Amino acid sequence: MSTIKVFKKGEALYREGEKATTVYLVQSGSVSLNLTRQKQTIELCIVGTQQIVGEHALSGAITHPHNAVCIVETKVIELPVEAVKTQLDGASQLFKFLAKGLSDKLKVVFKELQSARLERDNTPCPPDQTAKIFAALYHSARLKSETKKDGVISASFPAMKQYAQRMFLESPKRLEQTANIFVKLGVAKYEWTTNEDDPDAVEEIGFLHFKNADALSMVEQFFEFYQYYYFKGGKGELLKTDDRVIAITQCLVDVGTGEPIDRNGAVRLDYAKVVEKVKDVMGIQLNGDHFTLLENKGLFVKRQSTDTGVFLQFEFREFERTLKIWRVMREMERWNEKGSVDPNEPVVEAVKVKKPGQHECPSCSHPYDVQMKFCSECGAKLAPVAAA
Repeated sequence: MSTIKVFKKGEALYREGEKATTVYLVQSGSVSLNLTRQKQTIELCIVGTQQIVGEHALSGAITHPHNAVCIVETKVIELPVEAVKTQLDGASQLFKFLAKGLSDKLKVVFKELQSARLERDNTPCPPDQTAKIFAALYHSARLKSETKKDGVISASFPAMKQYAQRMFLESPKRLEQTANIFVKLGVAKYEWTTNEDDPDAVEEIGFLHFKNADALSMVEQFFEFYQYYYFKGGKGELLKTDDRVIAITQCLVDVGTGEPIDRNGAVRLDYAKVVEKVKDVMGIQLNGDHFTLLENKGLFVKRQSTDTGVFLQFEFREFERTLKIWRVMREMERWNEKGSVDPNEPVVEAVKVKKPGQHECPSCSHPYDVQMKFCSECGAKLAPVAAA
């Protein structure tokens, strides 16, 4: 009658529109019930251990009204709908009455929940909630952690989730997705533990370890930056990432690493070295337009002409800090695009290395494809390239 089955993280028990023939009893793990609308995942609720998924099939639903996707490795008992109905038909009238009453009530509640979810902003990390979400991670980690002798900051993840839920009304799942960003970026890592009460249960996140105090402060820097410019208004451009700007900033920081910093926090670089670095990495000729792009993002570079050459001067720590913020922001943008954050997925860096044999614009040296008629970087007209 029943079958025990284990689903891996990300696998679906069923998808919306599929025929409803099975009811699932969750033995361990957790399942997200969600909808997919306009390429966005809208979560309805999370079902945990000793709860039922797919019970709508018992009340006459022919197809599934939503998706059921495993958040972690999940063990379930599969129960055929017809077999369960046979068992219910043989129950007492009182039991049937109670079961029908609970089922009808659940249908009404679930319908109201679905309507509410569809009406609100369904972005996993909404702009008006972003600062609060990251602040919940930072403060729960800071207050529920201890610093080891090697500088690692270790926090109990169950305690963090409980604190964030009580103090910030933040859902445990969204807190985990936020933490996944910093695990993915390599500044934190998870420690998985087994349930002491059930050794056979699937491992769960027991601790979140930040490499050091700087790693944890990276969370604080991000939400302070975001809340300042989001609520200030008129600064929306600063809350969007630009791969070209990130790549140029990374080049400036790379060239400036190890150079002396003056008492004002500024570093002074040979302009020719920076130009060479940008061309080697990005395949473009650095010019004034690129510095304007930096200024639009709040970063300022001062050019100085001397008898010995041209030099660039900028606040090195500010550029380093802004790069870290942009790295977090890029992962947050990907989270909103994909609906989740996979901590095991490699980070896609903004710097695009020039490929050998790639064609370059004669005006700015930006690489281009043979079918392009105008340079996407400077707009210059490109000469036709004969096919090889």
